[in-house]
Amino acid sequence: LVRVLVAAPIVESCEDRKNFWFMLKELAGLDKVETSIVDIEDKVRKEVVGKIAQGLMQLAGGNSSAILELATQELTSPPVTAASGASTFNAKYMAPWIETESCTSCDECTKINGKIFTYNNNNKAFIQNPNGGSYQDLVKAAEKCTARVIHPGLPADRNEKDIDKWIKRGEKFN
Repeated sequence: LVRVLVAAPIVESCEDRKNFWFMLKELAGLDKVETSIVDIEDKVRKEVVGKIAQGLMQLAGGNSSAILELATQELTSPPVTAASGASTFNAKYMAPWIETESCTSCDECTKINGKIFTYNNNNKAFIQNPNGGSYQDLVKAAEKCTARVIHPGLPADRNEKDIDKWIKRGEKFN
């Protein structure tokens, strides 16, 4: 047997991949109690609204209990309808995301569309505005990304040109 001293970045990378594997298993539903999508959406919506309300009240310097109570009440969202002349949106939308901490700052995504992608203070890419360009730009950026950390999701607007072709190309990155 031989002992090898491994560099910290390699250990961190392995731990990150292990955590990613656990996340994939969880998303696949292995070893998981079944919960409905509606329950998850409500829970996430309440959590996000609650955090926003707390932050706003801290900025205002007041007691956040009243607004927090209001924010965590049952939320109902109106159905999305397309106005005349506007594009229709599909219910199978999945927002794009980046594994920002694993970004290598290669500039490929920002060259494709600087309105969608930008860098944070640590020189790591993140999605500034997912609506800043076409779904095609998201898929092209995922294909060009050397670190393979860009995930284009699924488009909200299914009326873009050749959208089925771009969805097919983007499947392997989600």
